[in-house]
Amino acid sequence: MGYPRRLSLLCVVLLPPVVAACGLMFGGAHQSIQVQSSPEAAKVTTSPPTGEFTTPTTLNLERKSDYALTFEKAGYSPAHFQLQHHMRGGILALDILFTGLLGIIPDAATGAWNKLSPETATVVLTKISMVDGPDQINVGIHVGNGVQGDDALIDASSPGVTVRVEPVGKR
Repeated sequence: MGYPRRLSLLCVVLLPPVVAACGLMFGGAHQSIQVQSSPEAAKVTTSPPTGEFTTPTTLNLERKSDYALTFEKAGYSPAHFQLQHHMRGGILALDILFTGLLGIIPDAATGAWNKLSPETATVVLTKISMVDGPDQINVGIHVGNGVQGDDALIDASSPGVTVRVEPVGKR
């Protein structure tokens, strides 16, 4: 047996275990997803649960699952975002070409042959109200018999309330 033939045999024997699981080699079982919101500092939770985060952030998620992201911030309506996994185009072909069935098993088990999309999650949160404050403010008007005869005292159940009074007609 000559030297080139031994080298070829050695490559055939050693190469498959070295390049097994092309998906694991070319990306791994996790993927980084950039997450942003407007306004910033929104709380982000994932389903299935992976933790609680604050935007902007980068999530390191397993490629084998779909994810639902929920964005929450006080004074804003919650927003939802979906990430879906799907098989990456050439990984299965590379596994079959270079490793036969040897590379498919770990790539399938870990989900490394998948990709999450989209790769960035950006949401705009909708403000619930224009001003912070109580849901209801009670305003009282007390008409007295002052010097002018038409003095009025106006008070409100919440401090800092501006009340505008306009005449409705002549008496």
